[in-house]
Amino acid sequence: MGTILPTVSRTKIKEVIKVGGVLVNGNTTQDPDQRLKMGDLIEIQEEIKPKKPSLTPDDSVKFDILYEDESLLVINKPAGVVVHAGAGNLDHTLVNGLLAHCSNLSEGSDEFRPGIVHRIDKDTSGILVVAKNDFVHMELAKQFAEHSIGRRYICFCYGIPRFASGTFDSFIARDRNNPLKMTITHAKGKRAITHYKVQQIFCNSFSKIECELETGRTHQIRAHMSNAGHPLIGDQIYMRRSNNSNIAQAVKDFPRQALHAYYLQFRHPITGNNMQFNSEMPADMLYLENLLKNLT
Repeated sequence: MGTILPTVSRTKIKEVIKVGGVLVNGNTTQDPDQRLKMGDLIEIQEEIKPKKPSLTPDDSVKFDILYEDESLLVINKPAGVVVHAGAGNLDHTLVNGLLAHCSNLSEGSDEFRPGIVHRIDKDTSGILVVAKNDFVHMELAKQFAEHSIGRRYICFCYGIPRFASGTFDSFIARDRNNPLKMTITHAKGKRAITHYKVQQIFCNSFSKIECELETGRTHQIRAHMSNAGHPLIGDQIYMRRSNNSNIAQAVKDFPRQALHAYYLQFRHPITGNNMQFNSEMPADMLYLENLLKNLT
């Protein structure tokens, strides 16, 4: 498939097979896993067209465009914006904003996620790459799967790590007691690797940390930092409740996890060029940094 139909996703091919749109040696097959033999004749009876998502473009969803060409775009997502919709929740997402900007987004693997190759949490800000066709989507997804894409984040945490730099290497899985939370495990789940460096210490109580992802699991940085005893400032899911009166109320009241995806590097699927992008911390995190610097 990768050679004959380079711009069509596996998901779309499976859909066509399941509705009987593919013949093998003249016989209809509805089994996407059917094994083929050398010399088998494959005929596609149904025209393969990208599925148009049942989503409404929304130009009120704002984001900064860092780069754009006919194949992809790189955007800076503000905090508070959900990347894509789910069933029953189709509005005011980044995807709605992207559809208002350009209609030619990749189909991907889900009609609610056109163009979306990877994502960051609603209340995390930072850089994302978006695909405009299925070939670019598949090639970028392959780079993510091979861990060849560079991703770095800045975060502000409670406490000071024991070592100035290090690596968290564990398995991560959904918390059985809280479906909104991920938990660190020893054996089950997916392997998660985060490299970190302490960049600055504030008042012997808080740290500014750079995290580089080798893998990209859900809530990976948030779960790793919390498990190490250094939850992100503002993280309402992973932060342990504290009545410590020495913590400034403005720090306690920071309205989101203090996490920003500031760097993204990948190989352009069409040109082969090495693409690198940086994004300054948003105003709320700059304010938080200044607040921490002035704590005594």
